[in-house]
Formats: sequence, structure tokens, C-alpha cells
Amino acid sequence: MAQVSHIPNLRATPDVVLAAICDENIARAASIAERYHIETWSDDPEEMLKQTPLDCVIITTPTITHLPLCQLALESGVDVMVEKPFARSGEEAWRMVRSAEENQRLVMAGMNHRFREDVLMLKETLEREELGEIYMIASGWLRRLGVWGRPYWFTDKNLAGGGVLMDLGLQMIDMALWMMDFPAVVESACGCSHKLLELDVEDSATVFMRFDNEATFLLEVSWANCAVRDIAYTFFSGSQGRAALNPLRLNRRQKDRVVAETPPQLGDDVELYRRSYMAEARHFIDCVRERTQPLSSGVEAAQVLQVVDQLYRSAGD
Repeated sequence: MAQVSHIPNLRATPDVVLAAICDENIARAASIAERYHIETWSDDPEEMLKQTPLDCVIITTPTITHLPLCQLALESGVDVMVEKPFARSGEEAWRMVRSAEENQRLVMAGMNHRFREDVLMLKETLEREELGEIYMIASGWLRRLGVWGRPYWFTDKNLAGGGVLMDLGLQMIDMALWMMDFPAVVESACGCSHKLLELDVEDSATVFMRFDNEATFLLEVSWANCAVRDIAYTFFSGSQGRAALNPLRLNRRQKDRVVAETPPQLGDDVELYRRSYMAEARHFIDCVRERTQPLSSGVEAAQVLQVVDQLYRSAGD
């Protein structure tokens, strides 16, 4: 993510200097620094923070390292954005939040879907109550079955905190809770499967949640869906209409009939995905400059991870 998204986006952000890069592989750090004209590179984050004047850092390392690296940066007096998953558990996330508070620094979770233009348009629709009272959300992210040639760090529970529920499910849960202004979860259940890829972590999961406003949430996620292409969808069903994402569509109830609306076309999925990361980077920089709380806060990230913790306990994983 650093090379695909964050570094190019920061270089394209006005009045931002990409001052230093750190990687445990010093040769890789040097190569990336040369490629992107970064003055300082290191394999020691503590040394980098001591020697290089920085305003903020972005952490894009395996999840097991997020807590110590975030605390180190915050204690060094810089603001932090942490890529998703924010942490391996709610307990780790709350420690990161407390560290930010104690050091009077900002900590932001990198949840780029909150910055998608179609998602923001739908959130405004929900806030205006144009769909009435939301009573059900259905969501899914199913990646097609592929060839896994070697283990990755995110398939190691100790390194990642979980499997597909932590990888894909967390993002969909975050979006649903955020769109609904974080209602309390009063009931939840989760079933996980390890049968498709035979990994240490779950490769598929199904989730049910009920909120204190009586709305329900259904979720399915998989790393190995038997389909020729990936599938991603979200539906918000309300008393006066229904909305869908991917692409954005709206249906409104008018007495005894339904009227379909076609919102402005904002671009294809790839373009929306790309622009969401650019908007996320610029939002983080604006928060650092203006000392404002980020749209995707550490507190909300911790709340979402608490929900994910409960789902894993429900599944027995």
C-alpha cells in the first residue's frame, strides 16, 4: 500500500515533503527512497524519529507492529495514520488511542472506503432520512478463488489478529456502523470456516448483528468464493426506500409504487477506489495542519475492533 497508494498520493499533495522512509529491509528502503527521491531512509524507526524532523507518519506494516510503532511515533511528538486493520484487537486499539491522548497527538485509522464519493453521497442521503428509518443492512465482499502459492503474513493469526473477517469483514462492519452513526450492538453471532483454503485463520465468515435501534446487519465475506470475479455489495433498506452500493443506486417509495433514481455516475470501481486513497491522504494532512479530529478516528477504530472481538468469540475462533 505504501508504494501503490500512500507515497504517490503524498507526493501529489501540495506543500507536503516526504522526508523519510523506514523498512526492516534496508536495501528495499534505499531502493524506494531513490525511486521516489526521499532524502532519508532507515531500518530503525526509533532512530529515524530521533534524527529526522517530522510532523506525521503513516504506518503500513503488518498489524502486529501497529501498536508499538504507533506508540513510538506518538511519544516522539508526531501525528499518526495507521493502515487497516488498525490493530489486532480492541484492547490494542484502545492502548493506541490512550497514547494519542496522553501525548496530545492525532491518530487516524486508514479506512479509505469512508472517502469514496459514492459512499459519502449515500451517507448524506441517510442523514437527510430520505430512505426513512433503516431497518436492515446486507453486505458482502467475496473474493474469487485463486491460487495461493505461499503463506502471507495476513494469514497468520498472531501477525494479523484474524483472517478474512479481520481483512475484509472489518471494513464492511466499519462502513455499516459509521453510516448508521454507531448504534450499539445488542446481539451478534458469527460463523467462520477454514475449509476452502485450509489456513490457520478463517477463509470465510457469516455475520449477524442487531442494533439498539432494532435494525439488523447481515454480512458474508470470503477469500475463496467459487465465482469468476470478485463480488462486493451493500444494501440499506429503509421504510421509504432502498439504496445499493457498487454501483450507487436509489429506489424510493411513493405510496404503492417504487421509483428508481440514477445518481450521477462518479466513475468505475477502480477509479473510485484510487480517488478514495487520495482523499484520505489529503484529509489526514489537513487534520495535522488544522489540529482537527479525523473523519476516521482511532476511537471509532477501537469500537469496531471491539465488535470484531465479540464476533470471533461467538465463532469460537
